[in-house]
Amino acid sequence: MNTLELKSGDKIGVFFYDDKRGTKAVIEEVIHISSSGTITLKNGTRYNRNGREVGALGEGTYLCTVEKAQAVIEKAAQRQQQKEEYKAYLASPEGRCDKAAALAVNAAIKALNQYGWYADVDGRMDVMELEIEQIIKKYVSEHEPTS
Repeated sequence: MNTLELKSGDKIGVFFYDDKRGTKAVIEEVIHISSSGTITLKNGTRYNRNGREVGALGEGTYLCTVEKAQAVIEKAAQRQQQKEEYKAYLASPEGRCDKAAALAVNAAIKALNQYGWYADVDGRMDVMELEIEQIIKKYVSEHEPTS
């Protein structure tokens, strides 16, 4: 991206991050460009001519195209929608059953490992985990929760 072509009033993308923390970008307006190439946005943040934030404490933001910022914003909205769908799934009876079974299998495997009775010999670990999960799911589907 060529910051030398920017003018006051132009829209520009500001990229924050796109990693395990999530996804974040915004679209801002340029209000001033100095003779040295320092860009000041409407929110007061300054960027050098390379598009890096000036005076950033920690991990700084950088300028990007409006198209890239829009793509990142859409990705963030999609992640948020997936989170909400997963929360709704966990609130459903089927989701609660699956989550309870998965937690019970993990607890059983940890207890067996802790006392030395369980090791993956000839790939039997996956079979045993599947059998435990099926037993728990069958029990949960036959009995209502007491709480």
